[in-house]
Amino acid sequence: MEKLNRKYHVMYSIMILFFVFAVIWMFIHYNGPSFSGSFFCMPLDFDKGWKTEAGDEVEVRNLSKLSEVEPYKQFSLYNVLPEDLEEGVSLYYRSKNIYYEVYIDGELIYEPYIPQNAFYTKSFGTRWNCIPVALDDAGKTIEIRVTTVYNDARAGMDYLYIGSSAGIILKIIGGKVIAFVTCILLLFVGILLIIADIPINIQNQKNHELMYLGLFAVSIAIWCLAETNLFQFLTGDSRMMQVISCYSLMLIPIPMVLYLNAAFGFRNRFVVSVFSTLSFLEFAICMVLHFSNIADVHETLRFTHIMLALSAGIMFYMIIRNSFAKGSNQVKNVYRVLRGIGLSGISVATVIDIIRFYQGNGNDTAMFVRIGLLIFIICYGSSSLEKTINAVKLGVQAEFVSQLAYRDGLTGIGNRTAFQEHLADLEMIKDTIPAVAIIMFDVNDLKFVNDNMGHHLGDRLLVESADLIRRSFESQKGECFRIGGDEFAVLLSGENVKTRCEQSICKFQEQMEEYNKEPDKLFRISIARGYAFYNKENAGKKLMDIYHQADMFMYENKKRIKAAQKKPEEFYSEILAQAEQ
Repeated sequence: MEKLNRKYHVMYSIMILFFVFAVIWMFIHYNGPSFSGSFFCMPLDFDKGWKTEAGDEVEVRNLSKLSEVEPYKQFSLYNVLPEDLEEGVSLYYRSKNIYYEVYIDGELIYEPYIPQNAFYTKSFGTRWNCIPVALDDAGKTIEIRVTTVYNDARAGMDYLYIGSSAGIILKIIGGKVIAFVTCILLLFVGILLIIADIPINIQNQKNHELMYLGLFAVSIAIWCLAETNLFQFLTGDSRMMQVISCYSLMLIPIPMVLYLNAAFGFRNRFVVSVFSTLSFLEFAICMVLHFSNIADVHETLRFTHIMLALSAGIMFYMIIRNSFAKGSNQVKNVYRVLRGIGLSGISVATVIDIIRFYQGNGNDTAMFVRIGLLIFIICYGSSSLEKTINAVKLGVQAEFVSQLAYRDGLTGIGNRTAFQEHLADLEMIKDTIPAVAIIMFDVNDLKFVNDNMGHHLGDRLLVESADLIRRSFESQKGECFRIGGDEFAVLLSGENVKTRCEQSICKFQEQMEEYNKEPDKLFRISIARGYAFYNKENAGKKLMDIYHQADMFMYENKKRIKAAQKKPEEFYSEILAQAEQ
């Protein structure tokens, strides 16, 4: 049956591959008019012909190449508007780290709104601009007075178009839709990994590979989304998007190194501590410099890039150490190869995009990181998910074994081993907490019930007694244990121990009396109790001495109960007689 299903899987895979191939083939080879082109006027490129005041041709993409450009020094760029302007067109461009004003024949027609906030950087960031152009502006000289903020390759203008707003926005979004969809996909995968980590580790907090990988993916996805600059169409706040871009880069290194440690484990344990501390210190220093107006988060990106470069170095180290290591398990070798591909992809992509950032190359500074991260998530997600599920299985088994070791199988409360360990723990901290109470219990009549009514009823007597004790003390955070055949104990610690203990004892007595008033009960519950306290008044004693003291008070109470109540033979005579009939 399995071999037959495998044939069907192969058949269906061939059908899917053919379908994908057909769609891609048709998309590439279509040369007809676009549907959107029939509705919107397609924009004209307007990035050529720009000149300085001296008449020199200038590349507006990278204004830092101009010799006359200095930070906070204004200069002008000129061009001539086309003679064949249409009604309702606008000039669109994307500005990068500059202030600007737009003039036509010397008349100011556009000055952007400048929001103010302590979190903002010194520039607008990367901002889309729309300047309406009238028909009578055709052939006139347009002047953009520019003031650069930073002396780096990121200062300039691109995506200069003249056309209808709808056509220009469609062209911009069309050029970035793949990048945007990839970012959303990475964000979704990251969130999915974080969510998947919650139920997996809700009870055994040992393996958080998926959470660290998810946080790593979400951090890079947020940065990539900010770099697409498409959210400005929704928010209008380009300065906020620049801050998001810079901050999200700082969030990348720590989850990355935590993931590598969880997935592989560093031979030197200090690597995680040192690297995480350095990353946090870099963040703190950047914040101090920013809010003290010494250097904003864009100007301190160099520090962030150093941390990212160190991250890439650690990744390469993990590739060398783990990805190509030989092993006897073929499945594990496959995962090593997958992880090697994933680490190589994200490491190389990070280095390439950092270099492209400083060179000012391209309109998309996150292009290679998106590709590398997509490869990384695919490769690592598969291996981490399988490894984590196996870890959870082992964790569940360990939890089950732990339950057997510390839980009484009959009553479900802690057993003698749990009591002794908890008492030992309290012994170590007894002088640092206000008080400790030890309450001892002994169930009467158990031997008689077992011998004359059967062990099944004896077990029920123990279960009911344990439940009564637990209910009486649970509201006061008392921990209950069965420490012998018919012996139970409760430990109370912390503030107001004496009051909490006495309230619980009163509740215990009331519940025992209520139970014994039931007309159809099969047995009575008769439990002797005794308790003693450790506090500053008897400091220096051991808790075992308090235990023996409580045990002694419990046996004194047992004697008084036996003297006051009917003997078991008398009490159970009617029940035994009815059972014989």
